[in-house]
Amino acid sequence: MKIAERLARIAGYVIPGVPVADIGTDHALLPVYLVQRGISNRVIAGDLNRGPLDAARTTVARYGLEKLIDIREGDGLQVLQPGEAAVIVIAGMGGAKIRDILAASPEVLKGVKRLILQPQGGEALLRRWLLENNWALTDEELVCEDSRFYIIIVSEPLPQSEEYSKFEIGLLDIGPRLLEKKHPLLIPYLNRRIQSIEDVVKSLDGASSPGAQAARRELQEKVDSLRRVIKCLLNVEPL
Repeated sequence: MKIAERLARIAGYVIPGVPVADIGTDHALLPVYLVQRGISNRVIAGDLNRGPLDAARTTVARYGLEKLIDIREGDGLQVLQPGEAAVIVIAGMGGAKIRDILAASPEVLKGVKRLILQPQGGEALLRRWLLENNWALTDEELVCEDSRFYIIIVSEPLPQSEEYSKFEIGLLDIGPRLLEKKHPLLIPYLNRRIQSIEDVVKSLDGASSPGAQAARRELQEKVDSLRRVIKCLLNVEPL
């Protein structure tokens, strides 16, 4: 099976030979890929909605993998029992939603060796929750697919996180590991964010209320901060 680059990158972070859970599996493309490539011989594919579950069952049946891929209906990590999965993948949801899913099932997370998360926005608050709950930011990846950027966050448990104090809020917004490795897509990604924020700033140009003006100033400060990061990446000035 051929899968999108985003999913292939996610698969590359899965620990070989351990049981995997794909939460919000949609069409179960990732579970099928993991089994076909021999990365995992047991995948639990969970989804809350009946439509994606039916599509997942169709995909799994097409490849004859019903004995290796267990499709379950349920909300978040509620489809899992503690110890069932060593790696959990949650992709394609908002960062706040992923955070809430993780926070709702602490017992399930106790036996997990790795989280592979691909949030659609809200990356900073998700990173902050991970660090505050003793999950290290092990790695981060940035993928551009169909002119859209996707961030992948890989996290592993620590007995007690000592990382949180090292990262300023601004770094959590951008991605500390992306900055460390000077990811080749980071500058284009930041330029896209700047453009998006500037569009909002322009829409507030005519607003006269104190709230709108305060929002405009805050957004402009974020743009200035992102531009400084780009200069640092270009070795123009220190961060």
